[in-house]
Amino acid sequence: MLPARSISLETGRRPIVPLPTPTDPIAQLMARVGAACDGPPAIMGERVVEALRAATAVPGLLSAEFRAPRSGCYARHTVASDPAGRFTLLSLVWGSGQFSPPHAHDTWCAYAVVEHPLTETLYEFDTRRGVAVASAIAERASGYACFAPAGLEQIHRLGNAGDVPAISIHIYGIDGSRVGTHVNRLIDVAERKG
Repeated sequence: MLPARSISLETGRRPIVPLPTPTDPIAQLMARVGAACDGPPAIMGERVVEALRAATAVPGLLSAEFRAPRSGCYARHTVASDPAGRFTLLSLVWGSGQFSPPHAHDTWCAYAVVEHPLTETLYEFDTRRGVAVASAIAERASGYACFAPAGLEQIHRLGNAGDVPAISIHIYGIDGSRVGTHVNRLIDVAERKG
């Protein structure tokens, strides 16, 4: 928490005092996302995406422990959690051919590609049939970032169609202790009809 600032008697305004700038890029990212959460809700997503883009531009953003792959399934590493429990930052390491299942999110979420492209399949939810239907496939290059609210507005499948491991960072609007159980909502998928 920042200390209270005095009001200038001459102008009636608070003097401009620069905020401390941590040099650790993860600390900077966490501070920027925290500021986005504290700001106007209408622009929170834009501010989170800006913070992610800035972070992915930093060489060596993730230490070796957050870049470690896992055989059989993509690796999820908790990098940092907001002390107030508002969000958690993870790194995901995708081996060749590793993909998530199609899913929506039970909380707001954002992600950015750190290293090597990922393939994202986007889906539309067919409310009549209660299933998702693929609508687009896109390659997401390093530096790509996006934000989505909770719900069925962004249903996707993300993964690595390449030959080398790929890395992304993800922020979920939930306390770190609940990331494994309260983030993804698996969705049934069907073929598009006529």
